[in-house]
Amino acid sequence: MFIFPMMCPKLPDDYDIPPTVYSILNSYVNYGNENPVKISELAKNGRAIFFDFDYPLASGIEKEKFECMILNHFMMRRIGYETMTAFKLALNVKLNEIMPMYNKLFESINNWNIFNDGESTTREQNTNNTSNSTSVNESTSNINSTTNDNNTSDRRFSDTPQNAIDDVKNGTYVSQYNYDTNSANATSNSDSTASTNITDNKNDTSNISETINRSPADKMSNYINFIEKKQNIYTMIFKDLDSLFYQVI
Repeated sequence: MFIFPMMCPKLPDDYDIPPTVYSILNSYVNYGNENPVKISELAKNGRAIFFDFDYPLASGIEKEKFECMILNHFMMRRIGYETMTAFKLALNVKLNEIMPMYNKLFESINNWNIFNDGESTTREQNTNNTSNSTSVNESTSNINSTTNDNNTSDRRFSDTPQNAIDDVKNGTYVSQYNYDTNSANATSNSDSTASTNITDNKNDTSNISETINRSPADKMSNYINFIEKKQNIYTMIFKDLDSLFYQVI
């Protein structure tokens, strides 16, 4: 297997093989200590010697647990540099290089409501209806009325004997005579015009926003998927950090 020089730095012939993470932690934590710290606690008590620099880390990830996972994963591996200082410089550069990308993945998982998050559909509808109506009503009425009234009154009286009554009408035996004629003409004209103009303007606006959330039916599978995704993130981080450690040919 071919190893790139940067992954397996060349060491002088008279230089010892670089120390393991365990030996560095054990020397730092337990040197002169009458009650040695167990190996399971070495990373927690000695992480400051490795991580004495700043690097970006997602707010949902606890810094102590994150650093302990790295140290415990590489506990029996040897550092890939001649000095501890050179190794820490390389570790500093590498974490500042890769963590912004992995922080995005951590944040997406930390905001994942495992048992409730599912498919979400948002529907928005905007309706704007405008209507204009104009109504014009016009009416014209013409009334013409003409009245002609002719009245004739013929009153005749006679003091003649009864046997001559038949000649009263021809005026032969009339002692009193009244003949009246009345004529009346009346004309009435009436004109009326009515006009109605109605304008109706309407503007109706409606906004509808609807969000439909569907939670997953198989919540256990969702949880398993969450665990796998989180483990995969750490696996990718370990793979990126592997180049900082001594490669065995």
